[in-house]
Amino acid sequence: MTQTLPDAATLAKRLKTVNDYVKDCERRVLQGEIMDLQGLDNNVIEICDEVAELPQAEAQVLEPQMALLIEGLENLARSMKEQQDKMDGR
Repeated sequence: MTQTLPDAATLAKRLKTVNDYVKDCERRVLQGEIMDLQGLDNNVIEICDEVAELPQAEAQVLEPQMALLIEGLENLARSMKEQQDKMDGR
């Protein structure tokens, strides 16, 4: 049995969902919440792998959303570090 890969439209929806989730996590971290991000890394890796399997023209359409994801993850990591530094009294 062969597994069919999602199309660009399906991946675009998943990317939007993950981007929205990452933004929400950053907002919540900045409010002082402790977030359990278990599974986010696997979800991002899976999406990246599936985008890489798309034909080049279809993958290029997703580049802006992928760039937003990278930016969102960087912002989330920075926010988490800032909150950790506050908790450590730095």
